[in-house]
Amino acid sequence: MAELRCFMGGDGKTPSDELKSFEKRLQATQKAIDERDRRKFSKGSTYGFSFRLVTDLVTGVLSGFAIGWLLDYVLGTSPWFLLILTPLGMAAGILNVIRAAKSAEAQRHMEKTDAKGIPAVPFDDEE
Repeated sequence: MAELRCFMGGDGKTPSDELKSFEKRLQATQKAIDERDRRKFSKGSTYGFSFRLVTDLVTGVLSGFAIGWLLDYVLGTSPWFLLILTPLGMAAGILNVIRAAKSAEAQRHMEKTDAKGIPAVPFDDEE
């Protein structure tokens, strides 16, 4: 019996009680980690959002360039379509970036307000 008490820590708990306690602590820890990861990764990271913005911008420029070059090649009008469509592609890319930024700002605003547009937290301008 002395060996068993030594193994159990001397507090009178059986190994099954220790196991149940460990399982409860493990589940609570896993739940806390899952909640943290869900909050962290569900909204998207800043890195991912910035990567999206850069991709939108580069895609617009490359699309305008490629279409302009292709039309010039096919029609033999070099470099006119290239000169016209590359800036249009740049403009399209910039508009996509602006649209994505506005969308992110609106989403952030909706998270801070309730359904009626009232701030969920009292206004405090002393930040």
